[in-house]
Amino acid sequence: MTGYDFRKFTALFAAMAVTASFAAGCGSAPAETAAAETAAAETTAAETTAAETTTASEEHSAVQFPDIEIADDAVTFAKNLRFGWNLGNTLDATGKKGMASETSWGQPKTTKEIIDFVKESGFTSIRIPVSWGNHVDEDFNIDKEWMARVTEVVDYAVEDGMYVIINSHHDCEQDLYYPTEEKLESSTKYLETIWTQIAENFKDYDERLVFEGMNEPRLKDTSKEWWFNDNDPEGVAAIETVTKFNQVFVDTVRKGEGYNKTRYLMVTSICASPNFAINNAFSMPTDSTENRLLLSIHAYTPYDFAMNPDGYSVWDGSHANDITWFIDGVDKKFIKNGYGVVIGEFGSINKTNTEDRVKWADFYTKTAAEHGIPCIIWDNGAKTVGNESFGMVVRTEKSILYPEVLEAMLNNYKY
Repeated sequence: MTGYDFRKFTALFAAMAVTASFAAGCGSAPAETAAAETAAAETTAAETTAAETTTASEEHSAVQFPDIEIADDAVTFAKNLRFGWNLGNTLDATGKKGMASETSWGQPKTTKEIIDFVKESGFTSIRIPVSWGNHVDEDFNIDKEWMARVTEVVDYAVEDGMYVIINSHHDCEQDLYYPTEEKLESSTKYLETIWTQIAENFKDYDERLVFEGMNEPRLKDTSKEWWFNDNDPEGVAAIETVTKFNQVFVDTVRKGEGYNKTRYLMVTSICASPNFAINNAFSMPTDSTENRLLLSIHAYTPYDFAMNPDGYSVWDGSHANDITWFIDGVDKKFIKNGYGVVIGEFGSINKTNTEDRVKWADFYTKTAAEHGIPCIIWDNGAKTVGNESFGMVVRTEKSILYPEVLEAMLNNYKY
């Protein structure tokens, strides 16, 4: 696999110990979060009115862009993202139709005050997952009210001087984009149509706003959704199809006006898996603009510590190689060849093991930072113990659940 020996890790991967975890962190609403914050969600959902949407659209051209460093190459740009936060289970939620979807997975409506708190807590970048497929008509025209709401939330972060990433999140569906040759034509239409509209909407936003073409494209609802052998014909074909999708995404955005000509664009392999990014079947798209491509990977690693509630809870360093191998691998294939790499999702669930999570967080982010790789923590708002407990920011209280864990991570990005 591109000259790098990953065979010694196949036992771990055959058990789906890493790749099976990639979407579980961003897949759906944790039951405990929905139950705990239902009242807040119902209250804030009612606040989204036509008047607010009109105001957001009217103020679009008045957005303030504080000075931040925008590097002129992808590797440095990625490094400058430093440490980020995912606004999870919010604009990506699909539990209700229309504007009510934002709070349908138990999180409150996002406000400027919430994003201000995130910035004040030390985060320098924010990934705003957005699902578009539940807000389009039969011709994939995006609902204007939804576009205005996404714009409003992006503006909160832009005005705070943060780097911002928006994507197409829970859109990996048979009728939207799906990585098979059979679905290539229809998927191409979807990607072209939505990204043409998104690019037009944000054409006046400079390079601090990053577009991420897809989130964890995969063979959804099949036995190969999260894992297949490196040379599996169906799996390899899916990787090759995702590579084609990435090219469609890049070409579509570059046809846009304004900053779309020079915007940093982020692409991924199947499942957002680092292993499948390193696979020989995957390659980065071509781009008419040089040095503007980023690779996105997701790694809740090691799976048995970071995501599996029935796994181990002590971090003694004995599984450190599970982290170093994939970081070394993407460095060799991508960073050394001029592509920035972003760990767009990672995290560890709460197992009442804060001290060990601090040790893990320190090692993970230190290793990534040493390679110039930013980490963007997944936060779905879950506040209890066990499965899916990825909460970090308590949005309704504007507080940090695990300040020791956050501090350990932030300390490694003070460069």
